[in-house]
Amino acid sequence: MHRSAMTKLERESRSKLKPYITWKEFIRGTPTLRKQTCGKPNCRCQKGEKHTCLVLTRSLNGRPEQLHIPKDKEEMVREWVENYHQVQELIEKISSSYWERLKRKG
Repeated sequence: MHRSAMTKLERESRSKLKPYITWKEFIRGTPTLRKQTCGKPNCRCQKGEKHTCLVLTRSLNGRPEQLHIPKDKEEMVREWVENYHQVQELIEKISSSYWERLKRKG
């Protein structure tokens, strides 16, 4: 579709979407902070101070998948997940403009 046939909202959404799909990383998943014990008898976690780790969870073909995220990658993964949410939001705006267009043309 030519830009002149797009609504202002659609043009703006597509412009904002472009950097995400061109050069930003994005990933679908839910980051979850887990607390666990390691099993070493003299470790602090045995006394209640559990270790924390980040796990990224997603459902693929109806089955849950989990991925342990190393401490040095936690911030990056959280950013990727946020980028994914931004992509979803922008695509929803574009989709809504097409929905409205079809509704008007009956």
